[in-house]
Amino acid sequence: MIDKNLPDERPQQRREYSGPGLTFGVAALVIGVVGFAIWFLEIRGSSSGSKGEASLGVETLLDSLNPTGAAPAAEVGRAAPTFKLRFLDGSIAELTDFRGHYVLLNFWASWCGPCRGETPALQAFFLKQSPALVVVGVNQQETPEMALEFTKAFTVTYPIALDRDGQVSSAYRVSTGLPVSFLIDPSGVIQRIHLGALTPEDLAVLGRELSR
Repeated sequence: MIDKNLPDERPQQRREYSGPGLTFGVAALVIGVVGFAIWFLEIRGSSSGSKGEASLGVETLLDSLNPTGAAPAAEVGRAAPTFKLRFLDGSIAELTDFRGHYVLLNFWASWCGPCRGETPALQAFFLKQSPALVVVGVNQQETPEMALEFTKAFTVTYPIALDRDGQVSSAYRVSTGLPVSFLIDPSGVIQRIHLGALTPEDLAVLGRELSR
């Protein structure tokens, strides 16, 4: 005798199998979705210029170059994470190459409106403060061509480093909230972090502080 309180399994069995046509159709759909996803990621990667070079990126900071005794970190009072990147002029340099100077490390991208707004003031500040202070622009995950077009449009003469794979941006905890700037003292210690665009007034205050 059949217990009427139990669910009937037979209709469910018929729903679970609808023949080979449906099975092959679902498989084809899955393959198509996976293929499209791979294609999209490849196209996105190539268009954003995210391809890096194996020998470049974040470097280990030697103890002799770390006056804090603590691990480097993107925090005020800590040694700035050091890195080696290719610059827009084709050269390769490390952050430690700028030791002995104040460094204003500025993370930016050409699509960033506030970055475009602050660049003329950064360029003027660089010309006024050099050689005591060096502005180093870190372009975030764009092609050299895109970065070069930007620098030509704004007549940028301070050095531009290319963070092609975003490794350095990650070390400095910088994502898409650009621009972000770090003031690093001559010993390599972060003195100030500025989120958002630097205004001419911000830079004027900084210039007065540095001249004391």
